[in-house]
Amino acid sequence: MIRRVINNKIVRYFFSAGIATVVDVTVYFVTFNYILQKQDLPFIDPLVITAPIGSLVVSYSCGLMTNFIITKYMVFTESDLRGRHQLLRYLQVAAIILVLNYFFMKFLIHILEWYPTISRIVSALTIGMLSFLFHKFYSFKVVNKSENIS
Repeated sequence: MIRRVINNKIVRYFFSAGIATVVDVTVYFVTFNYILQKQDLPFIDPLVITAPIGSLVVSYSCGLMTNFIITKYMVFTESDLRGRHQLLRYLQVAAIILVLNYFFMKFLIHILEWYPTISRIVSALTIGMLSFLFHKFYSFKVVNKSENIS
């Protein structure tokens, strides 16, 4: 039973997403509180990068790279695409997923008038499954299926 769960790609995919989320939140906390010390960053006068947004950029990047590495080596190991192609495709999908999450959340909260936390849970699960399919069939696809059968 446990072996079947561990061998399930969807379980491993959501496990990797969970680890990446922990990394993201931890890096956000450290960046915001200790690196930026809650201080905004002057950019190009008069533009300023606020501490929360600067922390988000750093933490999201760390979470994204963590998720890519775990997904590449623990979930979609049979992909025969080059690593840099996988990364480029992964980043493309991540951008699409980010936009889809934004619009789906707007729909659930502003059109259906759902509670934001419930909307986030529904959005995360729905878009998460879509993300799994994008990565399976695009980011980490198997090109030469006949060579990988053994």
